[in-house]
Amino acid sequence: MRGVTALILVLASPLVAQTESDAQALVRSGKVEEALSAYNALAKEFPQSARYEDEIGFLLAASKRTSEALAHFVRAESIEPSYAPAFYHEGVALWLNHDRQRALEVLRKAVSLSPSTAEYRWRLGSALLETGQYRSAAVELAEAAKLNPQNGAVWQALGMADQQMQDFAAARDAYARALEFDPANLSLRNSYGFMLVNTREADAGIAQFERILRERPDDTAAQVNIGFAYLQKGELDRAVAQFTRVLEAQPGLAVAHYDLGLALKQKDDLGKAADEMRRALEIDPRMVEAHYTLGIIKWQSGDVEQTIAEMRAATEASPDYAQAWYMLGTALKQKHDLEGAAAALRRAIELDGSDPGPYNTLALILRQRGDEKGSRDAFAKAAEIKRVAEQHQAELLKQGPARGLH
Repeated sequence: MRGVTALILVLASPLVAQTESDAQALVRSGKVEEALSAYNALAKEFPQSARYEDEIGFLLAASKRTSEALAHFVRAESIEPSYAPAFYHEGVALWLNHDRQRALEVLRKAVSLSPSTAEYRWRLGSALLETGQYRSAAVELAEAAKLNPQNGAVWQALGMADQQMQDFAAARDAYARALEFDPANLSLRNSYGFMLVNTREADAGIAQFERILRERPDDTAAQVNIGFAYLQKGELDRAVAQFTRVLEAQPGLAVAHYDLGLALKQKDDLGKAADEMRRALEIDPRMVEAHYTLGIIKWQSGDVEQTIAEMRAATEASPDYAQAWYMLGTALKQKHDLEGAAAALRRAIELDGSDPGPYNTLALILRQRGDEKGSRDAFAKAAEIKRVAEQHQAELLKQGPARGLH
């Protein structure tokens, strides 16, 4: 104990305090090398200080000397395994050094050591978002927003995670909060408007897009999204006119061809709709939604072979596309490929067990193949899913419409 007490007294001495103060002043003035010298001197004097090792690592990382920095962070962690800043700074450095898997592990450690530090959760949530782990990202970012609700960037990242999970109402609300802190951010405003449209507030969304266009008349995203809002409102002629205007100025815009194709499909102009989907795919072969929608158009036109081809393309490009697997199974059943159809439908069920459709179609196939028990089980599962969904809907109707503060 006497040794620890002595160390505390030495650390608290005026000379050490002045050296630290000088080092911090050097950091603030951008004199990184001089600051490093000061902290190295302190670390040499007090080799069991995790904080000094962390400070050295931070300065080295800021100077893009990542390998050296990482060694100091690891040294800080070995001295004091519960020192969260070292894990956090190591995680950030690893991320910037493109070692993403290790970065996530270390950032999780920092959060576990200091769960009430908003910055740690924000950084972890942002990393999870960037690696496509949207549900986990939303959890971390929601906690960061609770801990620091005044950080607009956290709300924006949370909106992005919610949007990726198709929780459009939550995304809309998160983007609205973000806009309170950054009202001049037109990209953010566009995302907010897009979520308004997706939550059946198309006119409010259009108002946001028009506001963007007043400041930036050539903003393509806002122009396309106005057309999307018309599409959501069922104003198909206005949607077609809007997308056509956009394409006159930018004929190579895949998303505008896709959206125009959707509008034409809803107008039952299937030939032109298919042409627009093909044009979108020529420009962007990775547009999986265009494969799917073109397949649906071909199904409506009675072209089962082409439907199968497009659904295969969609599932190859996006193996987790449950609806495409369902439609592939349906089309294969039509072609009497019962084995292929059953495999596709089981894949659709594996990806999304909340849709009764694949169960019903699979039940019919199993009956045709003589599997009466399997058919009954599949029909029963479909009926149960439908019953639960109808019960949930009835409960929502009993509650009446929700009201918020305006």
